[in-house]
Amino acid sequence: DNQLVATIVEEEVAFGPENLGVEPKEIRRRVTEALEAVEMIDYIDKKPHQLSGGQKQRIAIAGILAMKPQCIILDEPTAMLDPSGRKEVMNTIKRLNQEENITILHITHYMDEVVEADKVIVMDEGKISMEGTPREILCQVEKLKSLRLDVPQITDLAFQLRTENLNVDYNVLTVEEMVKQLCR
Repeated sequence: DNQLVATIVEEEVAFGPENLGVEPKEIRRRVTEALEAVEMIDYIDKKPHQLSGGQKQRIAIAGILAMKPQCIILDEPTAMLDPSGRKEVMNTIKRLNQEENITILHITHYMDEVVEADKVIVMDEGKISMEGTPREILCQVEKLKSLRLDVPQITDLAFQLRTENLNVDYNVLTVEEMVKQLCR
């Protein structure tokens, strides 16, 4: 809430490009384009403080997009959001990466958000502790727990089933994968 400074969404998204000295006509074009990219164009004239948490995060992301970055660093972008807000933000991040080809550096403690990453780096006390694909990292349940990190619920379930000597792969990341494991 405290990071949104303008009285309407359009002004909020225009703030960055204005500070970069972008021409007004180009700012308007970028604002429209950025709001469309985060699926918030219908809120262009709304007051930011009246939006949900997920919508506010998407407006903040639109403000970044309007500055035309090649890379966006997001630090806990879904923190303090309800499940629907978290889903909105994650869908936006995924779409920006896949459709707009923007590199996303996503810092999070929510391991469910890590599942769809291309690469995962786990830091501990300022040093790289683990590095690899989500599957390579998340299947190391005991190591992650020793670092005080959770694992996705479905991965933890697979781990628990294996400790009970059930024949389930240790690297299950999704519900669909678990269903296949249990039905074979």
